[in-house]
Amino acid sequence: MDLSSEPIRQDVADTAPLTRREIADLLPGVPGWSLEDRRLVARFACKSFCDAVTFLQDVARLSAQESHYPDMSIRRGRTVDVAWYTYAIGGLSRNDFIMAARLSEWLRYRQSGGL
Repeated sequence: MDLSSEPIRQDVADTAPLTRREIADLLPGVPGWSLEDRRLVARFACKSFCDAVTFLQDVARLSAQESHYPDMSIRRGRTVDVAWYTYAIGGLSRNDFIMAARLSEWLRYRQSGGL
């Protein structure tokens, strides 16, 4: 099953963070994402600051659908950093990879003219 098609598990607070091996196995399923400071991170270049703000709002809406939110910031006026991490367990969960895959899929759809 494709990661983006998997359901989000709502109660992860009582689960352990993913192991290094599990992370290594899941990482190929989210091309363009990397590990930085124990977080799943991607950077997205936008055309302008206003486009970066719009993108940030779009990611917030996508995240709100599952109540699983990333850390986000705008750097250099037009680059949006998105970092997934499950604070409730102090590490990465499968939900982080699912949401990264969903965001990547949404971007592919949008770039193909779907939105």
